[in-house]
Amino acid sequence: SPKSIVLVTGEGEYNMVSLRKTIRAYLLEMGSPFLPCRARTGRFVAKFYSLKMWLKDSPFCMDLELKDAPALPKMNSMKLTEGYFMRAGLVSTFKDIHEQLGEVRPKKFSRLAMLSEESRAKFIKADIKGRKDKLERIKEKGLVIPRKSKRGPRRAKFVREQSTQEVLK
Repeated sequence: SPKSIVLVTGEGEYNMVSLRKTIRAYLLEMGSPFLPCRARTGRFVAKFYSLKMWLKDSPFCMDLELKDAPALPKMNSMKLTEGYFMRAGLVSTFKDIHEQLGEVRPKKFSRLAMLSEESRAKFIKADIKGRKDKLERIKEKGLVIPRKSKRGPRRAKFVREQSTQEVLK
């Protein structure tokens, strides 16, 4: 849509390092409004207004350089993890959050990453308990959890049926 910004990273790799995953790690760390595009890999989408407000308030200003060097420099705060670069201090935090909560939104990740380990553990425990309680309440009421339809729009079929009925008259 015209009010969305698309960041195209592609699927390129340099020295067995994924550019898409590295940029995703940076975006998660910063709590940016960019989210992975569901339809196509290698693209991130953000709403214009969200991006504008985030850039206005964000204290982050980073440079991402991937050079064709055989090894990382010795004085480097970055660490190579599962095919992408991430800040060395965040690697254990990132793995911990993703093991317990799975995929989380960037804003939630940045908030969790800035908490101490005890606070983060309490928050994650409360989040998991809240999810379980919500599922139990839904099951008790007998409500069905709506699932998104994988079918496309059915407008063309309706138009075809209508036009064939007009011909038959």
